Amino acid sequence: MATLKAVVRKQRADGFYAVYIRIVHRSRMGYIKTNKVISPKNVTASGELKDPVVNEYCSRVILKYSDMLNRKDLTAYSVAEVIEYLTRDSGTECFSEYARLHID
Repeated sequence: MATLKAVVRKQRADGFYAVYIRIVHRSRMGYIKTNKVISPKNVTASGELKDPVVNEYCSRVILKYSDMLNRKDLTAYSVAEVIEYLTRDSGTECFSEYARLHID
């Protein structure tokens, strides 16, 4: 089973940190970048996030990802495949292609 955690990696040129969701699966790490940034005063010395708004957002994303992972057998997946599975947008299918599939 993969483990998920909200982390920051390195400081950007403007002084802020980009927030990532870290995924550890089969002793390998991977990261999914979020659209959140955090100021240095909201990051502890150990790299933990202190901003409650960003923590709540990341908790919701982690809950969604955990639900997706629990519905699928991931034993044969690599970290890259897990990340691709989680970030794949299932709502991008074209209605016309869907209709052609069922018409044929």
